[in-house]
Amino acid sequence: MRYYLFLILIYSVLGCVPESNDLEKPKNIEPLENSIDPQDRALKFLLDRWALAFIEKIDSNYQASINFQLSDSTNQYHVNIQHQGFEVLPGFHPFPNFTFESTLEHFNKIYQGEMTALTSMGQASSADPIPLVPNLLKPVKDNLVNDFLFFSQRFFNSTPYDLVKLGETHSRIVHGGHAIPIFYQKSDDIGVRSAWYQINKGEQVNEIGDTNPFPQYFIINSGNGFAKIGSDTISIQANQAYFIPPNSDHVFWNEKEDPLIMIFLAWGKGA
Repeated sequence: MRYYLFLILIYSVLGCVPESNDLEKPKNIEPLENSIDPQDRALKFLLDRWALAFIEKIDSNYQASINFQLSDSTNQYHVNIQHQGFEVLPGFHPFPNFTFESTLEHFNKIYQGEMTALTSMGQASSADPIPLVPNLLKPVKDNLVNDFLFFSQRFFNSTPYDLVKLGETHSRIVHGGHAIPIFYQKSDDIGVRSAWYQINKGEQVNEIGDTNPFPQYFIINSGNGFAKIGSDTISIQANQAYFIPPNSDHVFWNEKEDPLIMIFLAWGKGA
């Protein structure tokens, strides 16, 4: 199943993260909490707390600069991360690794854990609108896409173990179903993908001809429905799992009142 998260061309950018003194961990940041009214949170407030949690998840060699833009105002900030310290500064960094643009309302939604950054960026095609717009510019280490995946999954999640809430309210429609990416990783041409899907009555995930060059598995958690795998059409139900060979059709639909819920796994070259 194609799940495009990176639809902006990689630009060749001169320069690098400027050298500076080691950044200290701020000592004046309040503990992570969700008690403040979301409407009172400014972009810097969110970035401070995200960065404070993120530096506990990285090693001392991690260095990056990331720009953040509010699409519903002129507010711009960038976060510099170096040697497990960080600083949040107004304006754009001239040579960032990545940029992210969204509304303050949606940034708050991500902060509250109501939707992950990956879910916010999920697209079936480049024409699909998304609430969090990324731009991949320069690798942090040696693989731009994987560096972007690591940052997106771990920075925007202030929980120690990167909690991902599952359920229709935390999802977006992608490929015709309610989708939540769980974990994505890519090393050179080899990738791993996993996602949660809910298909309601009358909905269909994928179309005939939607194939992928890598193997996949679909694990049915609950509900009943139908699937077309290759040239075969079959009934599917909870507590079943199906292997999808590379380059095979894989279409799923639901005609029942109860939702069809499943986990999608993919791996290998091109995933």
